[in-house]
Amino acid sequence: MHSAYKPISCELHSALELAAMRRRPARLHMTDGSWQDGIILDVWTEQGREWLCLRRLDGDVEIDLTHIQQVQENTAS
Repeated sequence: MHSAYKPISCELHSALELAAMRRRPARLHMTDGSWQDGIILDVWTEQGREWLCLRRLDGDVEIDLTHIQQVQENTAS
């Protein structure tokens, strides 16, 4: 069971969607202080929550957007 939905900022949501469209490596700073590195494959809404799929070296994971504090997109070519 999930806790009550807490919307994320429009700025963060837009940054995540842009990173998904660009398919460049990204670094997610999580609300627990950890970091998740990978490529954001998709952002969607399901079951009243917002999610993303992150492709990591050890496999794809689904992450609830409320657990993300910041995204840093690697813009190096």
